[in-house]
Amino acid sequence: MIKTCLKIVVFFLCLFVGTVCCSKTDAEPKTENSTPENPTPDPDTEKEENYVVAYLIAEEYASGNVRWDAITHLNVSFLFPNEDGTLSDASLRNNIAQIVSEAHKHQVKVIVSMRDAAEKQFANAIIYNKSKLADNLLKYVEKNNLDGFDIDFEDWSVNNVATHLLLFSKELHDKKKETVLQTCAVNTWDRGYTKEWHTYYDIINVMSYDWHGPWNSEGQHAPFNESIQSIEFWKKEMGAPAGKLTLGLPFYGYSWNKGDAPGTAYRYSEILTKYPDKDVHSVDQIDKLYYNGKATIERKCLWAKENKIGGVMIWQIGQDAKRDEDSLLKAIGNIMLEKP
Repeated sequence: MIKTCLKIVVFFLCLFVGTVCCSKTDAEPKTENSTPENPTPDPDTEKEENYVVAYLIAEEYASGNVRWDAITHLNVSFLFPNEDGTLSDASLRNNIAQIVSEAHKHQVKVIVSMRDAAEKQFANAIIYNKSKLADNLLKYVEKNNLDGFDIDFEDWSVNNVATHLLLFSKELHDKKKETVLQTCAVNTWDRGYTKEWHTYYDIINVMSYDWHGPWNSEGQHAPFNESIQSIEFWKKEMGAPAGKLTLGLPFYGYSWNKGDAPGTAYRYSEILTKYPDKDVHSVDQIDKLYYNGKATIERKCLWAKENKIGGVMIWQIGQDAKRDEDSLLKAIGNIMLEKP
């Protein structure tokens, strides 16, 4: 009798312990204060990568002439839209495959940049053939194994074109695959972008240059303070997250020297050649030629890092110096990507 009672006690004791142990191994229900295992990162506080977005004119590409370790994204230029929504890739087709192949070997993303070739062509395409243009652009990206597309819209001659451009941006965003990057180049003031604009783009390249040029008066075309103000404008007035913004850096300058037409453009490599005995790197003006020297480029990069914006953008790396010791891009990579 006693043995039988003990067996019953042991049975119920084991049953109780087993029930408790099982309840401990089951997943506990999440409460309102539970922290998800993989929270969505805040682009302004969690972003670890600094973007170095480099535009390159496709015809200027040659194997071995890109400093891949200094960039994260290569924006190949240009793809041109036609009014009927078709695309013209004459400037790209000869070497786009090789560019993509070499970039991907270096873990650099390749984005095709689309802009207007002639006045009103791009504008009319998005007004009258918006869906067709969007479909053709996305097909081009997929066909050429590209990582995304870039909208560099600069023809504002058509009334109310900004409204159509915003609708075009939204349609692209809605139709594209989630993995396809949607980027853009924008002005330093509101063209009618509205605060909705940034919701459709992963990277917003602010063209923080060309305050002066052949279209107006003599002067510095990319001064430090004005460049910084353009980023602050996009953050405060346009509502864009800092992590989406890149600060535009010019690899060229404009001259008002005697013998030059007012505002004649010079590549950075040409400035070095023109003034072999001058300290081109540490200044932003020689005679009446205005540009950004290496010291100013580095200062802008440091500001971008310290203020946790997305990174920097370059127009365009085909204008850079050939030697590493003179290269603006190498200096940018040293700071932004910490790759000496």
